[in-house]
Amino acid sequence: MDHVSAIKTGTVAAFEEVYYQFHEKLYYYFLKRTAAADVAEELVQLTFIKLWRYRSHLNEEFPLSQQLFRIARTTLIDVLRRKAQQRSVPMAIHQLPEMEETTMALQERENLDQVHRAMETLPPERKKIFQYRIQGLTNREIAARLSLSVKTVENQVNRAIKQIREAIVLVLLFVCS
Repeated sequence: MDHVSAIKTGTVAAFEEVYYQFHEKLYYYFLKRTAAADVAEELVQLTFIKLWRYRSHLNEEFPLSQQLFRIARTTLIDVLRRKAQQRSVPMAIHQLPEMEETTMALQERENLDQVHRAMETLPPERKKIFQYRIQGLTNREIAARLSLSVKTVENQVNRAIKQIREAIVLVLLFVCS
């Protein structure tokens, strides 16, 4: 079964394979157009969320890469339009309704809970290193405490961040579907 039909039927393994295959290509596509790494990463995530959410609309006659980059292009256009609209209608924070502040606080709490759940899935040594890092210890201090090289600590922190990010994306995909 090819990727288009597999994703269309909801096969998570095929989606994950496509995610790993195209993540970097999409990231550089967006980075070239936005010149902002955080925006590029956010756009990649939005693109994959839309791919999963609208998977039933995929066309098996066209290559997945073509359809994925069309989603990416429209995602970029949508975000640029939203940002342009926000600039044309400035709103002070104190003008937001109180209900919206409560909603934002609840969303922040849910985001933190997702990060903590994702942290629980880390391998024990990586989790320990990441927790030290969150507590504010430097990579050098963590390396000294655990008798590891600084490079090992750096690698484990980077892998932890990547693993947590991927776990959160998968949760979002299932929530949004």
